Amino acid sequence: MSFVNNICTTRGGSHCNYIADQIIKKVLDTLSKKHKNLNVKGQTIKNSLFLFINCLIENPAFDSQTKETLTTKKENFGSTCELSESFLKKIVNSGIIQNIIDFA
Repeated sequence: MSFVNNICTTRGGSHCNYIADQIIKKVLDTLSKKHKNLNVKGQTIKNSLFLFINCLIENPAFDSQTKETLTTKKENFGSTCELSESFLKKIVNSGIIQNIIDFA
């Protein structure tokens, strides 16, 4: 579930990918350290996530008039959102690693 400038973007978009990519990178790093023989793709991790995002984007661009998907590139957001290391550690310790291992 995501919102851009109080507009519900039901299909997500570049803002969701921006946050998800940070989480996926951290989870893949953790998996590669602890389970070297496990080959997991980023899409598998993304399918294991539920993201709830509410953001403010300067001059957002959408794919259509219904504004279901944000198409603005992350360089043009007007700000950044780098997830803290402590937040990413909480995600890794939430049980997502075990869910991915069980799925794989």
